[in-house]
Amino acid sequence: MLILAYRNLLVHKERFLLATFGVACSIVLVLFLMGLYDGWRENMESYLRHVHADVWVGQKGAADLFQTFSLLPAEGEHMFYEAEEVEKVASFVGRLLTCEAHGRRCYTFVVGVNDKDSGPVRLLEGRGAENPGEIVIDQVFARREHLALGDTLLVAGAPLRIVGIAQGGNCFLYQYAFVTLAQARQLFGLAGMVNYFLVQLADHASPEEAVARIERTSALVSAYTKEQFVANNIALTGDNFLPILRVLEILGVIVGSAVIGLTVYTLTVERGPEYGILKAIGAPDAALYTTAALQALICGICGWVLGVPSSWGLMALAQYAVPQFPAVSYLHHAAWVLGATLLMSLAAAIAPARRVARIDPAIAFKG
Repeated sequence: MLILAYRNLLVHKERFLLATFGVACSIVLVLFLMGLYDGWRENMESYLRHVHADVWVGQKGAADLFQTFSLLPAEGEHMFYEAEEVEKVASFVGRLLTCEAHGRRCYTFVVGVNDKDSGPVRLLEGRGAENPGEIVIDQVFARREHLALGDTLLVAGAPLRIVGIAQGGNCFLYQYAFVTLAQARQLFGLAGMVNYFLVQLADHASPEEAVARIERTSALVSAYTKEQFVANNIALTGDNFLPILRVLEILGVIVGSAVIGLTVYTLTVERGPEYGILKAIGAPDAALYTTAALQALICGICGWVLGVPSSWGLMALAQYAVPQFPAVSYLHHAAWVLGATLLMSLAAAIAPARRVARIDPAIAFKG
């Protein structure tokens, strides 16, 4: 049956290659969207999960870094140390600012924090910002704006020298940059103020209980566990953007199934006399079903073999052309798509299999 299925596919090589290409394109679409989905989430979470804070505390009603505004007096930091479970409190100041690089206008999210552990996720070159007039930028921002160590970046009108290039701060629409807390306050005009307090708890403390206690202590603040705060930031665009990617993934699977089904159905109809001979000499319907299924599986697997490396190459090309593009390539994505390809291939074989089962053996002797 395998030989017959293989032979039927190769009778019209052009059609088989076209079908394989169609399946590969569907697989490229699905893998590309899966990589974009996971890459976007990972990039959005990367820095926020890196920040050393069990609890984020901001102004009442503020829930994220980008869509709500938080402003608190810096001296409020001392109130947290009254709780036994609090080990450390750091000040966080951050805002999206306009920059100028090589005469070109751009944007970066500038962060100032007095906790070195909550600075860049990973330094690739240079060092952290330790003095006024210094800044650490993300590698994606550096590539996009053609910046290097020692260059000067004009941030909110202030010239800052690039002393470090970091990794892990790309959020697609913007990238994080890091300065000293004093420099950030100067840039933002926030003397004596902070946006958030980063509260680190003792090992035995419960973040949920700490949040409830902080909000009971002061009606002027809102507190969030790290997980809550990360979820708040992702939800701003994720609730609207990510479902669209899922819909497109489903469409890719449907298109792949349709391509395989149409190809195998056409080949089966064209080889009707051969199937008629097989039935005439006593071949069971199960053997004919197997032939149709094998044709579909061969077509699907060939499309997968072509589509997986093509999708990874396309993502690499996209990231080269657009440095901030957040897609990632994972082997488990390819494995998942292989399983989906096998399933959609078998589903696509249903119509041809039913056609084979209804073939009249007499068709082999017509003409």
